[in-house]
This record gives sequence, structure tokens and C-alpha cells, in this order.
Amino acid sequence: MTSSPTSSKQTEVERITKELQAGAQHSSALELLLERAQLYADLGDEEKAKADISQAAALAREPEASAASVAAVEKAFRAISVSNTGVGTGKYATQTNDAVVDSVTKFVAESLSPEDSARDIAEAIGVLSSRIAQNKRDVSLLTEPQLCQLVDAFHTICERVNLTKDQDELAAALASCVRSALSQLAVPTATSKEADRDTADRSALVKVAARIAETWERHQNDGHFKQQTCRLGVALYTTAAYALSTHEASQNDSVLSEVVRRSFAFCVSQLWLVGTLPVATADEYRDVGQGILRLLTASRPLFLSLFVTCTPAIERLLTLLGQPSGSGRRSMAMLIVSQLVASAKDPSNSSRLPGYEPPAARGGAPALALTKLQQCVVRVLDSWVQSTAQAERTQGLLAIAALYESGVGSDLVAELWLQSGWVDELWDQGDVDLKSTQLALLALADASSSDAAVGPGMKKAGNGLVQELVRKGSSKSATNEDRGLAELAAVVLAKWSGVASAPVAAPEPGVVEAVPTEDADPMVLADMHMQRIIDLLASNAEPDCVAVERATEALGYLCLQSKLKEHVSQNEALLKGLFSFATKSTVASLKFSVIMLIRNLTQYRVVLTEEQKRMRQLQEMGAKAQNKAGVSKPVEEEDQTLDAPERVSARALLVSKAGAVSLLVSAVQPRTSPSDSVRDAVAEIAVALATTQGLRGLLVQQGGVRALLSILTGDAPKASAAPYAPQALTQNRDKHVAFALAKIAISVPPHLAFADPRELVRLLLSLLLEDTDAQALLMKFEALLALTNLASAQPGSAGDVRGYLANELNGFAIVEMCVLSEHPLVRRAATELVCNLVYDPKVFEKYAANADRGVPAEDSRIVELPSDDDEDGAATDSYRSQRLHLLVALADVEDVPTRSAAAGALAVLSSDPRCCRYLFLVHPRAADVLGALADDSGEAAVDFKHRVAVVWANAASCGDTCVVDKLRQLGVAESLQGMANDSSMPYYAAAKSALECLAPSI
Repeated sequence: MTSSPTSSKQTEVERITKELQAGAQHSSALELLLERAQLYADLGDEEKAKADISQAAALAREPEASAASVAAVEKAFRAISVSNTGVGTGKYATQTNDAVVDSVTKFVAESLSPEDSARDIAEAIGVLSSRIAQNKRDVSLLTEPQLCQLVDAFHTICERVNLTKDQDELAAALASCVRSALSQLAVPTATSKEADRDTADRSALVKVAARIAETWERHQNDGHFKQQTCRLGVALYTTAAYALSTHEASQNDSVLSEVVRRSFAFCVSQLWLVGTLPVATADEYRDVGQGILRLLTASRPLFLSLFVTCTPAIERLLTLLGQPSGSGRRSMAMLIVSQLVASAKDPSNSSRLPGYEPPAARGGAPALALTKLQQCVVRVLDSWVQSTAQAERTQGLLAIAALYESGVGSDLVAELWLQSGWVDELWDQGDVDLKSTQLALLALADASSSDAAVGPGMKKAGNGLVQELVRKGSSKSATNEDRGLAELAAVVLAKWSGVASAPVAAPEPGVVEAVPTEDADPMVLADMHMQRIIDLLASNAEPDCVAVERATEALGYLCLQSKLKEHVSQNEALLKGLFSFATKSTVASLKFSVIMLIRNLTQYRVVLTEEQKRMRQLQEMGAKAQNKAGVSKPVEEEDQTLDAPERVSARALLVSKAGAVSLLVSAVQPRTSPSDSVRDAVAEIAVALATTQGLRGLLVQQGGVRALLSILTGDAPKASAAPYAPQALTQNRDKHVAFALAKIAISVPPHLAFADPRELVRLLLSLLLEDTDAQALLMKFEALLALTNLASAQPGSAGDVRGYLANELNGFAIVEMCVLSEHPLVRRAATELVCNLVYDPKVFEKYAANADRGVPAEDSRIVELPSDDDEDGAATDSYRSQRLHLLVALADVEDVPTRSAAAGALAVLSSDPRCCRYLFLVHPRAADVLGALADDSGEAAVDFKHRVAVVWANAASCGDTCVVDKLRQLGVAESLQGMANDSSMPYYAAAKSALECLAPSI
């Protein structure tokens, strides 16, 4: 009876096992292990196959192993692959990769039918994809021949006309499978592969690239094939080019470099143009856009050398930018052009362009890649805008607007505005343009309004037409198109209200200049937009989000003017309706417009340093002098009054009462995936609202604290991180969040505001490391006040953060630096924090350790301190090097709160005899400073007396007769007697206790 294949393989396994147990030679053992691994794989025993490959790999790493042994292990892995079995179900789950690939290519080569066979092959591709996904090794799962077979199969499917749904899905799955395998051939950025492995991967990629190039060459006139392969396989092609580029970066190989260049050129001149055709699907366009960005990142010099010299590619990019606002394709094009310009600005990225010169040789000239890109963009857009075809002109205007929205308008099209009469012609033709073209012209005016080089000229030339469009859209006979134009025109007027008018040039002889149109009254514009929003929200129908957003955006720009901030903030009906609508809305852009309106209403003036204030005064003096001559207006005192802190605080109360906090919290919920711009704006507004003390509790009640913590960047310190010294915050958003939380923590009990106060401690300590400008000093001051409040919990309680702050985070060193600050408020707040921190045993010990080291062992006399000129400074160091010395000095400054805090810390520390001996037997002035505090008759006299009485009581009971004798010499009994006369005073008990200890000597 013939044995089954399974039993014969099992017999072979047993034979190999016996040979290995008998002690085979090194090379023989490696071969036997690989052979047995293959048998195990065929039998479906995944774990044993893994074990044998691992043993073989270990042998291959030994010194006596040859390069052939390494290659054999790799070949075995590719052929067997631990993932070769046990993945999925059905007949393909136990087949080798070779068998699965052969089945796929055979099916494709025959007829792609019937449908049940197509589903069967789809299962085979699924098995391959699963194995690739589970492959965790630093090597591709598929061999070079297998990859080429699958690429050919994909192209064969794409040659078919009228693919069925199953065939289409089969081709897409096959392309995805190959793309995943190709991505494993890229050189990892963090690790390096072995040389043999690297060479094999390069060879496979080069072969795949050649197959792709040959196939497209054969179909160069076949538009259907190109569109179909691009639709289904664009990610495959760009991944192949990207993986090749990673090998070029690690090799100095001219042949490889040429292959990479051709692959990139194929993606730019073929894929980009085919994948962005109007017939392309949204997924196809997304894939080609992402692929282009990936290639740009992979090799900027190479990509730029191809893209900026390919006019059709640039024209296609501008065509996409010229699509109507809101188009997904336009958004992707804006991202591409912004990345393209950012790369082109770097002169080193022009190194692969003909005529490249090092930056030093070009002087201050723009980078070569940027220059070539500018020339092509200006040429194309100028021809479009000057075109008599309205569709082409509209496309050009929208494309220029998109460039400004992307932040690259001044980099690419500044030359257009320098052409004589170009702006005037733009608006002159606008009178006769179709409404769709007028809408594009307004979009350009809107996008370019903030550009200082463009805005004034656009305002001068277009003010009349824009105001006319607003008037026309406001009439009773206006059509919906007219109203749409009027809404955008009103936004433009609002933005232009903050743009200085362009200077009027002297007219040429014999030429009569038109009278310039007067600027629209900002107050009238604000009323118009407010009424528009109220009407839209009050309508029975669902409000038009786009119209509400436009009116809100215009109102936000108008509220950059102080008098309009007051006017808008007092319209309670408007704010309540708008905030409620925005809170419920899921339109992110609408929420952002409303948030920016709140930001402008509640923004405080920037805190200035003394030097900046002096510069401002000089500017105002110069402005006044110019005003006398009739040249310009002085700085508006009205604006300064309306933006005074108390007026901003009043506006903050009004917007909060209208529901602003709920809107802000809803806007940054993680489920809404808020943009960075929204997060940044919310953080700024939170600082403004928290500046008003009465709003801090409201922020806590409505979830403001958790919302702020949720928008911290990844660079912000986290409470859960391993203990380390905090670093200065690098992101402005994190600074604003920390500042807002600091303000809240000053006023609200920590256990009510924060679930875990530790999550705030590290953040506030980072604020203490800020620079020394006026804003940073204010941040430090309020962060110290907040930390003082956080460190006021009962020692040893669950909310006690003293040890975490001072010891685990090494925050005490940071606080000590603040104690030495030259700014009196920062110094005061730091001293108050120290007064709370000394309750922590480790902080206490920092002050008490070796405090009495300068006291003579057998002499009750005070230590004689040398003068500053004394060569022996040991005794001097005995008191000046102590932390207690700084507290004594702070107890003697002019600032009353600082003195009080320092005296309080001394009162706590005096409970240790070492500190008492330091104060009365070592330090030359401590007794006098304490005496001066006891004799103070100012408003803080009671507090001072209480602290001094505690120090004297602790000293009198410390058990050191020398200290007691010193107290006798100082005559403190008289002061204590006066304190002990009034039992209602807080210092009575301490004074009484001190007198009792000193009684035998009085």
C-alpha cells in the first residue's frame, strides 16, 4: 500500500531529526534545519517551522558561516515564511507563496472567469495579503519573480475593457497586496539591513520598476488602460518609486539613481496627469495626491527638478486650485502647493536642476527651483485671468485666491501685482463679468486682503464695485445669486475696513482721475452683519450655515476695531443665538468663525516691558507731531480706553453669559477632531476668560479644565511621565493652556477644579522656566500663586503635592531661582510658595541640615564672624551658604507680603533646634530682623508679631541653653510681655509659651 504524502514527509522529518541529534557539521546542520523547516511548513506546524528557521538564522550569524548560508536562510524564509501556513481558511491557507502566486497568475492569464473562480482567486490574494501584513521580519515576504508575476497579472486585468464588479475588486486587491509587499522593500530609517538583503531588495524593486515602465510604454496611446491602472494602482506605483528612493539615499550608484529618476518622472508626468483628470474618482485623486507628497518628502531635490520643469504638471496643479471653494480636490492641491513652495525655498533642494549654483554664488537671489516655479505659475495664471473666456478667467482668479489661502501667494504671484495697470484691469472687467466670475474675483479680494502689498491696491481699485454688489444684493428685487455675491462682498468690505488705503498718485497731465469711492462705514457694516445673522437664525427654515459663517467671519474682522467690540458684545440676542447655533452645529468652519469672533471680543492688550512702553510713548509723540502738520492721525486714545483691562473683562462677562464657554468646550471635544487652529484659539480665549476672576468658577463648572488639558500638544509635560526636571514649554498653545489653568488654580479650591492636582504641577513648573519679558514674568507670577494654592493642602493628605512638586520633579530648585528674581512680584510669590513647601520633610531638611555647623561645641558665645576682607571665609560661609540666610534676608525687604512669607517659613523651620541655633548663634543679623518685625506697627503688624512669637517660643523651648541665653541678651521678654497682654490676638498663645520657657531667667 502506498504511503500518503503526509506520512512520507513525517518520515523525512524523523530522519533529519536523527541526523541533527547525531551531531551534524555546521553547514550540514544549517541545511538540515532549513529542510526540516520546509517540511514542517508543508505539514502546517507553524511553531516548529519558526523554531527551525530561528536556529538556522543563529547558525548563519556565527563567524564560520558563509555568505551563502545567510542567503540560504533568507531564501528559505521567503519560500517557507512562517506566515505561509495557517492564515485564513480554504485550500490556499496551507499552500506556499509560490503555489498561491501561480494560481493567481494562471487564472488571470486564462480568462478571469467564471465568477466563482474570481472569488476563489480573491481568496488567494487575501491569504497573501494576510501573510504580508503578519510579516514582522525586516525582509519582504515575496521574492522578485513572485512580485513581477503579480505586477504583470495586475496589468493584464487592467487591459480588459468593461470589468465586472468582481474583476474590478480583484484588481484593486491585487494592487494593494503588491503595494504592501513593495513597502517592505524600503530601507528602514531606524535600522540597516544586511548587505545581501539590501541587494536583493534593490534588485526586486528595479525589476518591478522596469516591468511598470515597459507595460506603460506598450500602452502609451491607450487612454483606457492608463486611466484604469491609475484608478486601481496609483498607490502601488508611488510606493515602488518611494522604496527605490530609500535605496538611492544609502548607495552611490549612478545606475540606480537613473532608475529612481525615471520612476519619479513617471509619477510626475504620467500618474499625476492621469490621476487628476476630471473623470478620476475621489479615492484615486486622494491616492495620487498622497503619493505625490510622499515622493516630495522622499527626495525633494529630485522631485523638484522634475516637477518645476514640467509645465503640464504645474498647469494641472493650478487647474485643481482653480476649482470652487469647498472642493476636496482643491484642498489637496492647496496642501501640495504649500509643501512644494516650502521645499523650493530651500536653495539646497535645487541641486539637481540644470544651472544650479551654490547659495553663496547666488547671493540673495531666490532659490532656482522657486524661480522656475514662479515663472511658470505667473505665465499660466496671467493668461487665464486676461482670457476672454469667462470659465478660464474664473479658474485663474480662484487659483490665485487659493495660493493666498495656502499662504504662498506672495511667493508665487507677487510679480502679477507689479505689472502696470494689472489690478485696475482686474476690477474694470469685473463690471461686465458673469456672476460666477465676480464671485471668484471677490474670493481673490477676500483671500488677499491681509497681504500688505496687495490689500491696499485691491481696495482702491475695487471698493466701488464691491459696495455696489452689497447694495444690489440688499434690494428687494435681488436674486439668490445677487444675495450670495452681496454676502461675500460684505465680508470683503469688513476685511478692507482694517486695510489702509493705497496712496493716491498724482494724475498724469490731461488725465481726469475718477473720484475714489469713500470707504464703507464699519459701524454700518457691523449692524448689517448682525442683523443678517439674527434674521437667518430666526427664520423658520434651517439656517444657511454658509451665510451665517460668512457674516460671522466679517463681524470677527470688524471686531478688531475697539469701538465695534463694545457694540457687538452688548447685543445679547445676537450672541446667545449665534453661540447656541454654533454649539449644536457640526460644521467645523462655522465653529471656527464664531470662536474667532469671541477671541477678538475678549483679547487683552499685550503686556509691555518698561522699554516697550517707552518706545510706545516715543511713537505717540511722533504721531502727535505729525498730526499737527496734517500728515497722519495720532494713536487713538479711545481705543486704549475701550481696550483697558476692566472693559475687556466686562466684555468677557457678556460673552460668557451668552454661552461662550459651552461652545468652546464643545469645539475641542476629541470626537469632533478639532483642528490645531481651533485648539490654539480656544487656549487663547481661555486665558482671557480666566483673567476675569468671576469667570474661573464657571470655566470649572462647564468642563473648561478637562477641555484645556485635552488640547495640550504632545510636547507638553504629563503627570504620568517618569519623574524628571520640567523643561520650558515650546508650544504657544501649551503656554496659554498652562496660563489659563494657573489663573483658575489661584481662585478655585484644587480638589474641586482638578481630579489630580499633580497633572497641573508639572505644567506650572514649566511656566516658571519662561523668559523674562513682561508676559513671561506675569506667567511666572501667576504660576507661583497657583502652585502655592496647590501646595496648601493638609500635609500628608491625598491632595498634598508638596513632595511631588519639590522632590520628585526637582521643582524646589526652580522655585529657588524664582526667589532670587529681580522682579518683586515674582520674588514675593516664590517666597510664599516656599512658606508652604517647608511643611514637606525633605524640603524642611534642606534648610535644617548643617544649619548649626558654625556653633562652637563648648562655648555659648556667638560666633565671631570675619569681615568681608578676612582671608579666612569659613565662618562667613557658615551662615551665607545656608538657605536660611536667604529667608532672613527676605524677611528684611521692603515688600510686606514677602517679609510676611519669609517670616512664616522661619516660624515653621524654628521648630528644629538646628535652625534655632543658626538664627541666634550663627547669623549676625537674624535676631535684629526678627526684632524689627516684632516692633513693626504697619498693617501687617499682627501677622509679623505672630510669626516672631512662634520663632521665639520655639527657640526658648529648643533645649539649647546658649539659645536661651541669647534670647535673654536680646531682651525679647519685654516684647513678649506686651504680646501676652491681649488673649484675643493670634500671637497670644505663642507669646505665653515663650514667656513660660523664659520665666526662670526673667
